[in-house]
Formats: sequence, structure tokens, C-alpha cells
Amino acid sequence: MTMTELNDVIRHIHKHAGELESLLLREASSLKQANSAEQIEAVAIQKMDLVQTLDQLAARRKQLMQNTSDALPTDDTAERNDLWQDALAILSRCQMLNNQAGADIAVQSRYKQRALEILGTTQTGTPLYSAKGAPQYAGAKQALGKA
Repeated sequence: MTMTELNDVIRHIHKHAGELESLLLREASSLKQANSAEQIEAVAIQKMDLVQTLDQLAARRKQLMQNTSDALPTDDTAERNDLWQDALAILSRCQMLNNQAGADIAVQSRYKQRALEILGTTQTGTPLYSAKGAPQYAGAKQALGKA
């Protein structure tokens, strides 16, 4: 029973790892095409859900592995090990894709922040108040001609 459950858990990990990789590829495409923030946010939510599922499956796999460590190898041990190794390879690619997405987002954020600074529309720092009580933001503003 435990070996069958372990096989099932590893199959689910493999399946969800593949889904995560597909999602990360879609995210990368969305970032390159500068799709809407809503689309990117939806992908991020799906990504967090998949990662949470994978974390739960990994914890269950670890528990099952501890319980079956004394069991003799079965006919499906080699197949299970191959599937596990493939899942690890997919997850390694996922990590690289996620790191690249994070770098892309950081670059886009810096670019947009700089564009806002050039236009003088950023509101950085703590708001200060004028003598009339109107908020005004402290921060460097450049004229468009000085950019």
C-alpha cells in the first residue's frame, strides 16, 4: 500500500512540476510581451498555488520514503526513480525560469521607475505638507530636457 502511494505521490509531483514549468514559460512570454499586470498577477497566483501543492507532495513523499526505507525494492522501483529524477530536472528548469522572471520584473520595474522620475511624477519619500496643508513629496525631480 505504501509503495503504491509513494508511486502516486511521485507521479503527482511530476505532473505538477510539468504544469509549473508550462506556467513559468507563459509567465516569461507575458513579461517579454509586456502584458497587463492583471495577467501577470494571475500567473503569479497560479504559480504560488502550484508551489504550495508541490511542497505538500514533497512532504508526503519524504514521509512515505521514511516509512518504506526498510522495504525491498519492487519491480517499479526503477520506473519510480526515473520519474523522480525527471521531476527533479523539471523543477531545476523551473527554478531557472523563475529566477529569470524575477530578474525581468526587476529590470522592468527599474525602467518604469526611471521613466516616472524623468517625467517628474514619482512620489518618493515621506509626504511633506505645505503651509496650506496640501501634501507635497520630497524627492529629486528632473526636467524632461535634462534626462
